[in-house]
Amino acid sequence: MRSVVLPLAITLAVQAITSMAMIAPSVMAPVAATELGVSAQAIGWFVALEYLFAMLTGLACGALIVRYGPVRVCQISVCLAAAGLVAGTGAVLPVVFAAAALIGCGYGLVNPVSSHILARAAPPRMMSLIFSIKQTGVPIGGALAGVLVPPLVLAFGWRWGAVAVALLCLAVALAIQPARAPDATANRGGGSGSAREFFAPLGLVLANPPVLELAVVSMIFGSAQLALIAYFVSYLNLELGFGLVAAGLIYSSAHMAGIVGRITWGAVADRWLSPRSMLGLLGVMMALSGMGVAAFSAHWPLPAVIAVSALFGASAVGWNGVYLAEVARRAPPGRVGAITGGTQFFTFIGALAAPPIFGVVVGLAGNYGKAYFIFCLLPALAGLRLLLSAHRT
Repeated sequence: MRSVVLPLAITLAVQAITSMAMIAPSVMAPVAATELGVSAQAIGWFVALEYLFAMLTGLACGALIVRYGPVRVCQISVCLAAAGLVAGTGAVLPVVFAAAALIGCGYGLVNPVSSHILARAAPPRMMSLIFSIKQTGVPIGGALAGVLVPPLVLAFGWRWGAVAVALLCLAVALAIQPARAPDATANRGGGSGSAREFFAPLGLVLANPPVLELAVVSMIFGSAQLALIAYFVSYLNLELGFGLVAAGLIYSSAHMAGIVGRITWGAVADRWLSPRSMLGLLGVMMALSGMGVAAFSAHWPLPAVIAVSALFGASAVGWNGVYLAEVARRAPPGRVGAITGGTQFFTFIGALAAPPIFGVVVGLAGNYGKAYFIFCLLPALAGLRLLLSAHRT
């Protein structure tokens, strides 16, 4: 168990800070959008661009690990995120789009390289739990964004808030440098750099039906997760009338519940339920709690808003660790990073499509609540399918 502590600490820190970098623009959106001359719903296009580039770098991650070593790839990921945050302070739309691309490139490396590291270090009987603990970095990053970014924006403006998050990214890159010593002495292959090599991870997924099914489910779950991440602050602030700080704290409560949920679901999947059954239950839970979020109104008491938000966060943000551990279990020997990058491509299709589609649905429906209700339907169907197939098995 001791041998997994350092790898887990490194991957958790990288996951948390890159997640914070990804989510910070959504928290800044109600303020920054006005200055850019766009609506707050336009943040959906920014988030979609982040995930587009995350999809592509995820496919390349296996080759990068071979060439540079996993710890160096971790450093590259956080430095790209920092560069994107700083670039976004230019407040010119073309530069803002470039910022989204840089942040997304950094984020896309994290899951494949983390799975590569942890698959070697985690005891098989604890794999779901270890991967789930690492994945708590996503809600930790979201909680940090919800707690820290609004006060920074109100005190110093959104530009300096972005710079502050960028400095935290660089601090993590420096902190993990000592762990790179074994990587630096290893022999690295160059790789051909061909299109065939680039798309090889997708071939691994398509050739493995159980992994392909997981990838499709992750695409559906990812869309619900992004609906929560990208628009929840704007929903609470602009439609329900919560102040920016209060909305950020409610948003943080959803992510904090995601932290507890990820660890709990990982432990349950290791001990009592199959990963497929656990994922099925989470699909049903995110659908039901998402419908509760859709029913929010200004008349709801604050504790009820926090409770439903927490249930939504525990499920919509809490499923990834069980999923990634199951993908790693089914990966060919030595190809964990590559096949994780391939499945992540499918996951991020949902993440890529969800924000702009959600924004369009908000415009057509006239409010955020109806959009949340619509986005809950597919996770319910996917969850029920997983439960039925697990029962038959």
